[in-house]
Amino acid sequence: MNTGANLKYMRECMGITQKELAQRSCLNLRTIQNYEQGVNDIGKASFNKLIKIALALECNVEDILPPCPMFKNYFEKRLDNSIRK
Repeated sequence: MNTGANLKYMRECMGITQKELAQRSCLNLRTIQNYEQGVNDIGKASFNKLIKIALALECNVEDILPPCPMFKNYFEKRLDNSIRK
């Protein structure tokens, strides 16, 4: 399964290129390409990278992750902890 399929779908829905997403998220173009192609598992990306991508795509983090209830619980806890600080 390509773990970057959701990322590619969300990017294409916004009508932007990989390069534009890289610029908007302040990430390297190669990083975006590797996630979309499944070279790197986006499910193992750092929380900061996921937040940057989600903000650039104006979506929730779980929208760009592969379907897995574990991710949702993990990121909800991380977000709650970061808000409480």
